[in-house]
Amino acid sequence: MMLIPTVPAKEFEKFGFKKCKGMPKDTECYYLCVARGSKMLFVSNIYFGVNDWIKDDQRIHKNANCRYSDKRDYLDIVYELIKEGMLKSSFYKR
Repeated sequence: MMLIPTVPAKEFEKFGFKKCKGMPKDTECYYLCVARGSKMLFVSNIYFGVNDWIKDDQRIHKNANCRYSDKRDYLDIVYELIKEGMLKSSFYKR
């Protein structure tokens, strides 16, 4: 199963996502680092992914957008995004 965005990637800024660095200006991609579980959420206009957070990832800033006091893990954030209608499953039952 894959989650896909239902809104433009820029809308994810409302949830604290930051624009990826080192990408062409017209590329809409955003990230959010989650300290609890060390995950990085990545979104573009057509893709949503959860990656292991690697400190030297070229897509994120040197001082990554991460609130260490945040008690949520990545699943809590993904759940909130689904609940807000920003993500949907690519799996459809017939």
